[in-house]
Amino acid sequence: MGMSVVENLIFLFFEQGLGGSNTLCGLTVLVTVVFEIPIFHFAPRLLEHFGLEILQQIACLAYVTRVVGYTFVPKTHVAFILLFEPLHGVTYACSKTSTVEFAAKVSPKGYEASGQGILSLIIGIGSVIGLSLGGWVED
Repeated sequence: MGMSVVENLIFLFFEQGLGGSNTLCGLTVLVTVVFEIPIFHFAPRLLEHFGLEILQQIACLAYVTRVVGYTFVPKTHVAFILLFEPLHGVTYACSKTSTVEFAAKVSPKGYEASGQGILSLIIGIGSVIGLSLGGWVED
């Protein structure tokens, strides 16, 4: 739920809180994706080497570091945001890889797709609740 507030409202913080531009917001997405692609490419090897628990821990550490790092970006150097965006790629790719693997492991044989659907439903409900509560708290 808490992640949904950050992930869905971060551009507002970049633009209104730090004075960033739409171009900067677009560049953050580019940097994120550039770091996600190789992680997704090597996901089977990473799962084999680290396991899903360690990948999830890496995702959590990267997320906390990135979000806390944003709070230290001065308004006079808003482009420093780009230094933290590789961590977003690490967060997203490691988190998705580990949660998909987890859902597949706990689902009964032949029902792995249903497990992924339930996982998506839970994430979606959490996002709706998180954004609703986050907006209420902001007001």
